[in-house]
Amino acid sequence: MLSKYAWYALTTFKNTRVYKMDVLFRIIGSILMVIALREIWLVIYREGTHLDQATGVSAQSMAAYAMVSVILGRLLSFGTVWDVSDRVRTGDIVFDLQKPWSFQWMHLSKAAGLFLFSLCFVIVPLALTILLFYPIPLPGGWQAAAFVLSVFLAFLLAYAIDFIVGLFAFIFTEIWGFDFIKDTVIQLCSGSFVPLWLFPEFLAQALRWLPFQGIYSIPLSLFIGRTPASQIIPDLLFQAVWALILFAIGYAGMKSAHRMLLTTGG
Repeated sequence: MLSKYAWYALTTFKNTRVYKMDVLFRIIGSILMVIALREIWLVIYREGTHLDQATGVSAQSMAAYAMVSVILGRLLSFGTVWDVSDRVRTGDIVFDLQKPWSFQWMHLSKAAGLFLFSLCFVIVPLALTILLFYPIPLPGGWQAAAFVLSVFLAFLLAYAIDFIVGLFAFIFTEIWGFDFIKDTVIQLCSGSFVPLWLFPEFLAQALRWLPFQGIYSIPLSLFIGRTPASQIIPDLLFQAVWALILFAIGYAGMKSAHRMLLTTGG
């Protein structure tokens, strides 16, 4: 059963290699974003009053947080919302549901293929460029292992949220608004641009119950070493539990959509 999903992921990986100019522009755009965010945070720390003491994070660590956030953002962009909605809009969903595999896992395989492609052809050159011009301390040992696992769980979270939003296409003709809201909420609530520890305490505490911090804040905090050793396992479990919950919601939503198609004669 797993072999067909692995094959689909590999096929997606190979097909995406055709778009060489897209890869080049993604790398260039990412480098520009890295430079901009790094300089913004360095200026904020220079102009701020004892920010490093107040937050427990140095200016260099904050710059590293911002730069790795850009890398993570490129790694977790796989367009599942539009893939799912396009299949529904064109009616090809009917053929997908007749195939002997899970629609949800099929798109997870495609997202995995895009994830691996971005890792090999976008993230590696981008990371090497950053390390060459802006050397940053890298996590080591158990911290590095926890970071890698956290990024994998962030991938599952990002995909699960994308898939759920894509299912709105069964109800609404256009879902670009939902996708925009989803992107905005993730950017504001995940710590991708502004770390959660800089939010007002009551707001930061509320956001820590939501799954969005598992996409950026948890892996990025692990990368810069801000997460205490005693908090690493709870944070990873938080990501894993939310991934299971969101996958279950996506599964239930897909089952409901399937029944909807059968009821309407699709």
